[in-house]
Amino acid sequence: MIMINPMDILDAKEKRAYLQEKLIEKFNLPLLVIRANYPGIDKNNEVTKYITKIMYEIILSNISPVNIKKIDSFEGVVYLLNVDISPVKLKRIAVDIEITHPLGRLVDIDILDLNNHTLSRTDLGYSPRRCFICSDLAHNCVRSKKHSLEEILEYIENKVLNYKKQRDVASNMRLH
Repeated sequence: MIMINPMDILDAKEKRAYLQEKLIEKFNLPLLVIRANYPGIDKNNEVTKYITKIMYEIILSNISPVNIKKIDSFEGVVYLLNVDISPVKLKRIAVDIEITHPLGRLVDIDILDLNNHTLSRTDLGYSPRRCFICSDLAHNCVRSKKHSLEEILEYIENKVLNYKKQRDVASNMRLH
């Protein structure tokens, strides 16, 4: 088992931020970033890989990227997509997916404009994200450490497991 150091995650984030800036410059297009919303130090695991893979497929069913870059690092799997759509429209698509898809709360879909500025939900009039566990504002629970890491990870793992079961049932129904 690989020992993960928080500095490894920070280093991966810094490298991703640099790459994001370079991709925006190279293609002169906004960037859509998909990564798992997963707490703790072990961010590159089967659960996070599944979440990002499913969300990547959902995104591709809604848009046609000009460029796609996949990163696999201590930060987990991250998809970077340059898209020829206005950043505001992209953010609306992203928020719609985050709100309506069963795994939507388990992913961060960030939109960076041509100035490398991240559009927030509130920039477009959406309410801030809510906590998985208690529906308080997510940033309040994160700051106060209201919920244990184990409680949050259990919620995420159960959500993914239930989603997989529903997909299996739907797949089996199509076969009969």
